Parts: sequence; structure tokens; C-alpha cells
Amino acid sequence: MSLRFAPQSSLHQRLRIGLGTMLMPLLMLAWGALVAFEGALDSFEHQESISREALFPLAEVEGELLELSGLAIHAQPTHGMTLRNYRRKKLVIKSQLVLLLDYFQGQSTELSAVQEIQRQWREIAQLCQQIFDATEAQQEAKLAKAKTQLSQQLQKILNNTQELNYRLIAFQNEANVEHAKAVRAQVRRLVAIISLFALVLAGLFAFSLSRSITVPLRTLAQGVEQLGQGALDHRITLTTQDEFSHLADTFNLMASQLEQSQQDLYRLATLDGLTEVYNRREFNRWLMVEIERSQRNPHPVSLIMVDIDHFKALNDTYGHQAGDLALCEVAQLLQREVRPGDIVCRYGGEEFAVILPKATMTDSQAVAERVRLAIVEQPVILPSLEPIEMTASLGVATYPDHADTKEHLSKQADQALYTAKHLGRNRVQSAQQNDGVASQATI
Repeated sequence: MSLRFAPQSSLHQRLRIGLGTMLMPLLMLAWGALVAFEGALDSFEHQESISREALFPLAEVEGELLELSGLAIHAQPTHGMTLRNYRRKKLVIKSQLVLLLDYFQGQSTELSAVQEIQRQWREIAQLCQQIFDATEAQQEAKLAKAKTQLSQQLQKILNNTQELNYRLIAFQNEANVEHAKAVRAQVRRLVAIISLFALVLAGLFAFSLSRSITVPLRTLAQGVEQLGQGALDHRITLTTQDEFSHLADTFNLMASQLEQSQQDLYRLATLDGLTEVYNRREFNRWLMVEIERSQRNPHPVSLIMVDIDHFKALNDTYGHQAGDLALCEVAQLLQREVRPGDIVCRYGGEEFAVILPKATMTDSQAVAERVRLAIVEQPVILPSLEPIEMTASLGVATYPDHADTKEHLSKQADQALYTAKHLGRNRVQSAQQNDGVASQATI
């Protein structure tokens, strides 16, 4: 799985999205910490509220019992306000003890302690009632004995109340510690989960962002390498619409211009500028290639030299433009009349050369004769629509029948051409007939 960017998104947009994506875990961590902190506070407040439900009634019971200890100190309580206070305290203590019993349901230790306090309170209430019901006629000794018992009972119940109070406080402290540990563990889990999510998200984004950068860069690098190796027709294709796509378009434009320049240079270096056939330099190269190929795989190679008859007179009579037109017409005619695979070159001036791979003397003579007849039958039409009739002399030589090197082959074909001109022009002459005997009849 990886994050996919829109093809139209630019590199700047992807970087901004990435930074925002990497900030998301920080925001989530801050939000999670805030939620955990608020939850911890709420839980502590809830725990404190629960503890108050037990501590406050117990503290109120303890306070009321401490005030009742005055009955064991004074010699004789005064009826009226003191009795009303006792009755109020009795109701308060009874109601608070009932609350404590309800609160500690299911907690055997604390419930037994509250029940013991409740039992002791019933005994204290009986003693208090005896004191308040005592009259002056009763013996002082009996009243003193009741107060002594009351004091002892109050001391016991206060001790039990304080012990329960300390126990609740210790229990509350222990509960707070355990709850704090639970909150800490929860926060740690939350931080671990968010950190893991952040790492996964950062990893996915880093992988996707790196691919969105490295893949186009690799494609561009491969394109530059192909261009450096001479593959000028290589083009880079990117589906994105970002800076890399613009760079690829620029590269493709540069490659197209280089390819066109290379083609122009190739044409200038290999083709004749007027006739658009191979020039003298390419003639020498192709002749060497075919001779070497013939040496590796023995087969003949023939060469036809073609020269337009009376070309200087044509230039002098009709002008150089007519001469250029005649050269172009002959070049096109040669390309039409020779075999597929034969190589037509301009040798120089009004002279052309045709290299015929795997052609015997008989084959080359047939091709030469077909060319000669085509030149005779197709006059050059000037822009003024005036036709100009032409003829040509042709010399033919074959490797290895007439020569053992390319230089010797060119010399033999050229010599045959001069023999054809000497014998009256408008004819085909082969190399072995340089003794003055014509191989073809004149028209």
C-alpha cells in the first residue's frame, strides 16, 4: 500500500501535502494527550467524590460523638437546649450510619466496622438517655457511674471511628495510586499507538514521495543515457503533470531538434545537394563495404559508371539551370530503373555511379542497358516546356572478374566508360571489351 498523488499535483504541492501529513500525528498526539489528561482528571474527581461519600458521613459522626463527650464531663446536663441538641445529634448519627452501611455493602471488613460502631452507638444512646432522664432525687453515685460508662463507650467508638477513617484514607490513597498507574499505562498505550501510526504514515508518505521523485528522475536519466549513446529517436513519456513532465517535454523537444539536426548533417555528409543521391564520399564507403562483404561471403559486385553525353553543350545552349534539371532527372531515373538494393551515387559533374551487390556481369549489363534506353526515351522538359533529348554512355566492371580491389574496380569501370564514349557514345561497354569492340549496338 502506498499513498498515491494526483498526476496533476506538482512537486511543491506534494511536499506541502507531505509536511501536512507528517504534522497530523503530532496533532493527534496532542489531542490524545489532552483527552487522556481530561479523562484522568474526571476519573480522579469521580474517585474523590466516591471517597467523600464515605469520609464525610464518618467525619460528621465523629464530630457529633466528640460533642456528646460533654455529657460525660458536666455534672448535670441542663434540660431544654441540651436535650434538643442531643436529639438532633442522635438523628444525625443514626442517618449517617445508615448511609455508611449502604455505602459499604459488599465490603465485609468496612461493613463489620460500621456495624460495630452502630452497635456501640446504641449502647451510648441508652446511657445518654439515662443521663437525660435522671432526676435530682436519684443518687449521685448512680449518675456518675452512667457518665463513666458513657465516657468509656465514647472513647471506644471514637477509636473505632478514627481507625475506620484512617483505613478509608489509606484505601483512598492506594486507590489513587492504582488509578494513577492505570492512567499512566493508558497514556503510554495511546502514545505508542499514535507513534506507530506516525511511523507507518511517515513511511508510506516517504516511500510514495520518493517514488514520485525517483521514478521520473530514473526515466529522465535513462533518456539522457539513450541520447548520449546516439539514440536520438528516444523520447521520454511521463504521465504526471508536474515539473518533471515539463522537464521531459523540454528533453523531447531538444531530442527532436538534435535528431533533425543529425538528419540534416547526415544528408549534408552523405547526399549530393543537387540530386539527393549518395555523394562521392559515400560512394567510396559503400564500394568498400560491398567489396569486403564479397570477400567474406564470395559473391560478385558490379559497378556501372554513367556519363551524360554532350553535357557541356547542354549547359552552354540552355543554361546551367537546365543542366541541373537534367542531372536531377537522370538521378531519379537511375533510382527507378536499378534493382532494389542497388546504390546510386553522383561520382562528380555529370557522371554517376551505380553499385550492384551480388550482380554478375550479365546482370549489370542488363541493368545498364535498361538505364541507357530510359535516358533516351525520357527527354528533360524545361520550365518553358521545351523538351531536351539526352543520351548517356555507360561502363560496366565486375569484382572479382575484372579487378581485385575497389580502386581497380573503379578504374576498370571508368576505363570502360571512356571506351564507350570513344566508340560513339550512347552505348554500354563492359570492362573485358576494352579492345574497341562494342558490346551493345548504338541507337
